Amino acid sequence: MDRVHELLLTDLRFLIADLGKDGGLMSPSIYDTAQVLRLAPPEDPRPALVWLIEQQQPDGGWGSPAVPRARDVPTLAALLALHTHGITKPLHHGLQFLHGQADLWGEPLPDDLPVGLELLLPRLLEEAAEIGMQAPHEQYAALIALGQRRRRMIAKLTLRPGTTPVHSWEALGVPPDPALIDATGGVGHSPAATAAWLRATATRRDLARERSGAQRYLEQAAHATGSDIPGVVPTAWPITRFEQSFALYALLLAGLLDHPALAGVVIPQLDDLAQAMTPRGIGFSDCFVPDGDDTAEAMAVLHAAGWPVSLDTLARFADADHYCAYPGELQPAVSVTAHAAHTLELFGRPSHQAQSYLIAHQLPDGRWAGDKWNGSWLYPTWRTLAALRHSPHEHAVLRGVQALVAHQRLDGGWGICGPNAEETSYAVLALRACLGHPALDATALAGLERGERWLTGHYQPFARSAQHCWIAKENYRPDRLARMIELVATFPRCAMAQRQFGAALPLRTPMVEYAKH
Repeated sequence: MDRVHELLLTDLRFLIADLGKDGGLMSPSIYDTAQVLRLAPPEDPRPALVWLIEQQQPDGGWGSPAVPRARDVPTLAALLALHTHGITKPLHHGLQFLHGQADLWGEPLPDDLPVGLELLLPRLLEEAAEIGMQAPHEQYAALIALGQRRRRMIAKLTLRPGTTPVHSWEALGVPPDPALIDATGGVGHSPAATAAWLRATATRRDLARERSGAQRYLEQAAHATGSDIPGVVPTAWPITRFEQSFALYALLLAGLLDHPALAGVVIPQLDDLAQAMTPRGIGFSDCFVPDGDDTAEAMAVLHAAGWPVSLDTLARFADADHYCAYPGELQPAVSVTAHAAHTLELFGRPSHQAQSYLIAHQLPDGRWAGDKWNGSWLYPTWRTLAALRHSPHEHAVLRGVQALVAHQRLDGGWGICGPNAEETSYAVLALRACLGHPALDATALAGLERGERWLTGHYQPFARSAQHCWIAKENYRPDRLARMIELVATFPRCAMAQRQFGAALPLRTPMVEYAKH
């Protein structure tokens, strides 16, 4: 155990020091890569095309079967890209897959739709029809109607760089305004939107400088995937503050934010995050509009560490009985409200309204599921239990714990499609959040210990996983963040300070004093 402990500390130190470096690390995106291959391909597209073909699943679709509604967009985009380059063999099987998705798209539509899906899929269907591709239309009627509603809302806005509508610019059908290029050189922090903008400006000699910057953006975004294949890009980039705030929040939830052996790398990250926080909140990069999710987690971390932050900042994202990621959001996420509720509790200002919202969204079997930002029900269940741990809602916590125990695999791990490190870490951290709570009875504690043993037995120092739990325009993995969650869950409890997990910690003064020495 001592050897594992030392390996984990070293692994964590290197990981924490790199948070936000080079704009963050993100897994390759099928959808965005397909759009780049269609609209702004690299000089030699063949390696990226080979990569794209290799991502097709045995059932004919692209994307993770664990989150079926996140598969239609990458599948249709991949089919269009392959057709553009004259590759026809995978098309029939892919179209068959799309026709088989019909049962997923009836009314009412769920809240956990991938980002921009209601805009992207109708646009891709139109483009498929233009080339005679026999993609299904009727089954998406409800989604198309939602997209029309979204377009009417966007039409009333003045599009600005670094905002959520511009993140899906490729689906809007508007002229390529150079003012939408942000400080990254791209459009909406989106490789797909940037590729579409480059295609739309192909004859604009007056935009040579902007086009050159957009090309550099795509090259930098491709570098963030670690694939070393030109044209293979992530779903969003940069993600500097998302990677930083969420990873530090994982440290907080695990009770490791003030671990003395980590102070030398944690302090600079906290200081940098504090400098980035604005009265309006914080976004997933300094060039993108603030959102309620990054803001809530950054506020929790900074408050726990002793930095002065105002609850007025979080109040900007309150929407009726819940908290939203962005103003005007049509599909809220349970996890965003859970993060806000936890932050308010850390400030000593618990929100009974937010807690009631979380209780209302608990399933009869005790889980919280259907989150738009993560495809695993274990993620919102973990975050909600952390938010409700000190609330009067003991029965909801008990049911959540029982659901975790009921879904544990025989080998001690957890996972929708089989045990894996990231989802097992969600469950382990959820159960640890309930240590000392009456819900964590002997059976649950035994399940926690089995999960901890599973993580220790599967730990590989400095390894990179291929698990894709997170959702944006499709499933993806924010590599450093996901790895942080796995490491803090694997960290042995016996090596942690004895404290309540996720409780407010007066860290700033002792950590600053530690740094002085």
